[in-house]
Amino acid sequence: MEKNMEINFKYLERRIIDTLENTDLEFINYELSKLDGATIVSGVGGSSVVSQFAERVFNKKNNIITANFEPRDFLYRNINGFKNVIACSYSGSNYGVDLSFNNDLEKYLLSNNSFDRDDITYLKYNTTIDRERSFISLGATLVPISILYYYYLDRKNFIDENTAIASSNYNFSISDVYEIFTGYDTSVSSKYLESTLVESGLGIPVIHDKYSYCHGRSTLSINYENTAVYFNKNTEFDRVMLSELPNYYKDIIVLDSIYDDDIKSDYEMLIKSMYLTKYIAEQKEKDLSKIEYSPIVKKLYKYNGQI
Repeated sequence: MEKNMEINFKYLERRIIDTLENTDLEFINYELSKLDGATIVSGVGGSSVVSQFAERVFNKKNNIITANFEPRDFLYRNINGFKNVIACSYSGSNYGVDLSFNNDLEKYLLSNNSFDRDDITYLKYNTTIDRERSFISLGATLVPISILYYYYLDRKNFIDENTAIASSNYNFSISDVYEIFTGYDTSVSSKYLESTLVESGLGIPVIHDKYSYCHGRSTLSINYENTAVYFNKNTEFDRVMLSELPNYYKDIIVLDSIYDDDIKSDYEMLIKSMYLTKYIAEQKEKDLSKIEYSPIVKKLYKYNGQI
């Protein structure tokens, strides 16, 4: 398949439907439903968005303690007290997976691949569509998240009811800096947005926890002319913030959700965030699938030494 942003967005919904139809969802659901005890979920890059969503789903659906780790965290954080580790990786073969599994925890791999290790439970998803060719992997992020969303809802028809899968309309002037207002309830959407803005070079993201913004972080807005991205849950606090922020930012991009359920709304806002980055890329005449990356990538991407 051609390495092109328009094509990859066009195929995004099709990839999700195809994977849901060709994956043994009952097996994955059964294995996930058995999860008990404190569980670590891990991922890097686009898969850290997947692991953040998984951490939220297991915490709410399985009623267990969960934590989302970057792979390097395993070298420095105390994992005593945890029972399980779930690595999220499209390829399933990067160094981050090795770091995640270098312990005695019960191991699970959510991936497009499986291997022959007897100590790992493979939660493999399948697709019949050609592999996505893209620097920013939309499908490799949203497809496994949709598998987890299916587990959360226990039904497939969420795409039919989720109008956010269609392109959202945006109209604002492009900035260099985007101040993103979020919290745990929208952590998946904001993690995707932060990661993509950085990895694509589209802009500089600044992440604000909404309440922390009340305690000093607002100083940034009176020194620089930035754009705000606000994940709106329509709470009393959100209404106060959205009435005040236009006085301090050149543009306010508001991402709303039709859902009261935090997991549902984060899934919807994630898709809206994807189309938001598409709009910014188009305005900057960039292609998210063909980003010109730093030469340092050649040395660092496959690093697997002491870390």
